[in-house]
Amino acid sequence: MKSKFLKYFIPIILLSIFGLFAIYMSKSVVTNYKSYFIHQLFFIVIGIVLLIIFSKININILDKYSLYIYLFSILLLIYVLIFGKTINGSKSWIKLFGISIQPSEFAKISLLLCLNKYIKTKYGLIKSIILLIIPSLLTFLQPDTGTVLFYIVIYFSIFISLKLKKRYYISLISLVLLCIGLYFYLYFFKSDLFIKILGTNFFYRTDRILNFIDNEGYQINNALIGIGNGYLFGNGTNYIVYIPESITDFMFANILTIFGFFGGIFVIINYLYLCFMLIKDIKYTNKYKFYIIGLFGLLLYQTVQHIFMDIGLLPITGITLPFVSYGGSSLISYYILFGILLNIKRSY
Repeated sequence: MKSKFLKYFIPIILLSIFGLFAIYMSKSVVTNYKSYFIHQLFFIVIGIVLLIIFSKININILDKYSLYIYLFSILLLIYVLIFGKTINGSKSWIKLFGISIQPSEFAKISLLLCLNKYIKTKYGLIKSIILLIIPSLLTFLQPDTGTVLFYIVIYFSIFISLKLKKRYYISLISLVLLCIGLYFYLYFFKSDLFIKILGTNFFYRTDRILNFIDNEGYQINNALIGIGNGYLFGNGTNYIVYIPESITDFMFANILTIFGFFGGIFVIINYLYLCFMLIKDIKYTNKYKFYIIGLFGLLLYQTVQHIFMDIGLLPITGITLPFVSYGGSSLISYYILFGILLNIKRSY
């Protein structure tokens, strides 16, 4: 069991420590960098403790009470809509013991546990769609479209592995394309109605996302300049330009600026290793197979989306880099997710 634990723990802790160093070395562009460094260190310690705890809890207990865990997360999402703290235009945060917590990040855990349990049962597809829609709608209303995408990715990762008849896949893909088409039709041709239904916040976010087509925008332009001047070994603390959100949304661009090409390769190798291990572990369990598949899809999507948006190949969607970017809720939720994974590994 010790070797199984270390195979995941070592790359996870390496990524976390690397991110911690990147936060500290961002001192020339980040105000109160010491405070961010200390907070992130605190989050890592809490994350490690929770990883160990969740790796020891009987996995059958988590499976048995997964619906109650899910319902609790839904209550938190409702609570945050009513009493939550608004940050950067999103009402996604609640205060607990002086610490800001983002319930939508932890809803990923309960969604994964429930999908793994109920998608295999009678009327599993209907149940799974309901399980997906409820947190997605509540999170969409915050609005936090980035996390809604996480839920959808988790669901689709599991859905495509079910080996269903082709008509189910065609129906779902057609529905998704129809929704996307309607969304952009309203955006381009009925902007007044778009704003009336979804609000100015979504209109602005969509406008910002579409800027990536022409590589326009202050954030991405500065990120690309910083990356270009990082070369092989980086510039350390000597920034050529200011990189906005350098320790969160643009952490990978920040790493390439500070540590250069080899720093970026180090990060990517650790993610590739984690993904390889997840793929390898899928075949060893049947009862919790869909949990591992969903976790794999989530980790792969979030990593690729963050890296590609930082280098100008995908739109900027405000997605952090797992285990590396600053942020307690995201970091701790991933430690819990992998703690549950290690728990599953103990069962085979």
